[in-house]
Amino acid sequence: MIVRLIVCYVIVLMFPAAAVAKPVPGDATAVALEQCLALPANASTAGQTDCEAAAMHRYNQRMNVAYAALMRRLPAAAADRLRRSQRSWLAFRDAEARARGAIFATKQGTMFVPMESDAATVLVGDRARLLERYVRVLGIE
Repeated sequence: MIVRLIVCYVIVLMFPAAAVAKPVPGDATAVALEQCLALPANASTAGQTDCEAAAMHRYNQRMNVAYAALMRRLPAAAADRLRRSQRSWLAFRDAEARARGAIFATKQGTMFVPMESDAATVLVGDRARLLERYVRVLGIE
């Protein structure tokens, strides 16, 4: 019993964000993901991974829409810098996926599958929100 309590305490200390994870305010994709994960039908590893995959797909769409809007609105020099930045970010995303895969490959147990999916979703979600923020900046008069 005491060992279980210690293990739970250590997990909360190691992963405090997971223990109190909340969707980003105003982020419909994060809210939908939280709702999807909360459904009893999605309590399985497959259900959780499906929820993450749907959120990842939506974040990719949002990222692409924001990128396209920026490319249409930016002057040529700024658009070129954004293009190079986005290509570098895509290379980083792919390298991060390989590193993440290697890290999670060292773990055994089904609980790590949705954790790995969540890490990928967070990465793309952060980029989508950043590009959307840039679009809002361009809208300021």
